[in-house]
Amino acid sequence: MSIEVIPATPVLGAEISGVDLSLPISDQIFQVINDAFVKHSVIVIHDQNLTPETLIDFSRRFGPLMVHVLKDALLDDYPEIYSLSNKKINGISQGRSYAGQYWHSDLTYEPKPSMGSVLYGIEVPAYGGDTLFASTAHAFETLSEPIQNMLESLTAEHHFAHAFRGGANPAARKGDPLSDRPPVEHPVVRIHPESGRKCLFVNDGFTVRINGLTTAENTAMMSFLNAHMTAPEVVYRHKWRSGDVVVWDNRALIHRGVNDYGDDQPRHMHRTTIQDTTISA
Repeated sequence: MSIEVIPATPVLGAEISGVDLSLPISDQIFQVINDAFVKHSVIVIHDQNLTPETLIDFSRRFGPLMVHVLKDALLDDYPEIYSLSNKKINGISQGRSYAGQYWHSDLTYEPKPSMGSVLYGIEVPAYGGDTLFASTAHAFETLSEPIQNMLESLTAEHHFAHAFRGGANPAARKGDPLSDRPPVEHPVVRIHPESGRKCLFVNDGFTVRINGLTTAENTAMMSFLNAHMTAPEVVYRHKWRSGDVVVWDNRALIHRGVNDYGDDQPRHMHRTTIQDTTISA
């Protein structure tokens, strides 16, 4: 079977068939996968059966892996794997449950945010638990030129605690180990190092403010940008199947999980986080 790339929507997303990620992948096959990743920002590969080792091996083809800063959910013996799970065994949580229920790009609260993420669905709900993706490249390209020019000159402050201090997710748990870390600053617009597209680099979860704007201006601008980026007609909604591997480009999109399935349906996933080696901060 030959590898095939099928776009999911006109704006972003693609499904790739004809590849078994549990086996070594040739450079030629990986080039097809990476080209689709850059072009479509999020790719889906169904029906995979991966061990922690093969998940890590595949993820490393995109670049060096990061050890997630939230240490409580790292997989035993595999610190490169961050466990997202609502399962408990003998009363012990098997990972972070209901994470990322707000629009965000992974780790923008870090000086060097993530380039991309790989999420492997081991157990998924029979219904619900979808993940939504929205293109920040398309969002920038569909702004008026005056707004584009203004945003390109600005920076924004990002902080982990913004997600649960009256920001996007006030119900989230307090006491997380990153809540006292200092904020970081990133450009509001970044140029994608592979596609060359300009992408908005703000999000509802971790962006505290756009620097230089008044409080009223910042509130209005962030509200407008968040709504513009996540308009329903440009969002790709991934409905999970067991064995799905989803790879997304944090440089070119934002995403969020949907908690509509409850504890009676297990959702158990393993994620790796790819380092962005193009940032020198």
